[in-house]
Amino acid sequence: MAHDLSLPDRLTVLLVLGILAAAAIAFWNLLWVVVLSASLAIVIMPVKHYLGRSMREGTAAMLTTVLVFFAVVFSVGFTIAVLAQNADYLAQIVQGILAWIESVEIGGAEAGIASTDLAAWTDEQIASFGDWATGLASQVPMLIIDLIVFFLSLYMFIYQGDALAAEVTAALPSRLRAAVERLTRTSVDTLYALYIVHVATSVVTFVLAIPFFYVLGYDHIVFYALMAAIFQLIPIIGPSVIMLFLGVYSLSLGDIRGGLLVAFVGYPIVCALPDIYFRPMMMGRRASIHPVIMWIGFFGGLAVMGIVGFVLGPLFLALAITGYHILLEELKEVKEAAQGT
Repeated sequence: MAHDLSLPDRLTVLLVLGILAAAAIAFWNLLWVVVLSASLAIVIMPVKHYLGRSMREGTAAMLTTVLVFFAVVFSVGFTIAVLAQNADYLAQIVQGILAWIESVEIGGAEAGIASTDLAAWTDEQIASFGDWATGLASQVPMLIIDLIVFFLSLYMFIYQGDALAAEVTAALPSRLRAAVERLTRTSVDTLYALYIVHVATSVVTFVLAIPFFYVLGYDHIVFYALMAAIFQLIPIIGPSVIMLFLGVYSLSLGDIRGGLLVAFVGYPIVCALPDIYFRPMMMGRRASIHPVIMWIGFFGGLAVMGIVGFVLGPLFLALAITGYHILLEELKEVKEAAQGT
């Protein structure tokens, strides 16, 4: 017989929910950091399990967190170093393209872009970048706090995540537990696609881009390959922006060979191949939602929830779809039971 909560039991539940709501409101500005750390912890939990075979669980959790920290620091540091070393080169490319646009003629007439307009546009972009950099510098102290909270939360989720999930699941009724476990599998598969497959596709793009940019012959191979890998992290857009940029640059140099390589070799190999072949292959059976729905989750989540929406948008859509199928199965069982009686 099901046990109904008495009045004191309900008051206890309301009290606990009120405390949780108050804590969420108090730490609202840091809540997105905790959510990101929890989602990442779910994905990298197998690393802790592997390390836990030969060491204590707490030590394995700490070592896993440290590995993530150094991986993030190395990736960000490497990216900044490459971009800084090639900043002057990138400025020269932009200036060359702008000069070509200014001088190009269409049907014997100039394109109509005056040098004064280009100079004004360039000055405006430089000024806006300076404002952005100043605003970013003012947020450094808070960014440091966000990073500290992120890695501390990551450690705790890695260390206690399994026990917490087991406690919650064990407290649920058996019928509800089955639905929660199914939703949990959907969450893990979606987060796997978001983190592991997304980053792995970017790495594949970097590896494929190196030989192509070597053959292209514009030097700065690592810079171009890194830019392609970074843009691969942006859904739908991907490294196509880099190829379009290089195609225009090739035309500005009068390099027809380079333009043809970009169009018929660079785009198919560096842009299309990772998305069409490698991404679906790495997702395999773990893809829980259609890629188009995931893209909707990406952009919709970013628009509604900010940076954390990049993770929560696809996750909420995946859970909604799974919940829809669970509801249909429940209704089907009720219908069959009613027909049987």
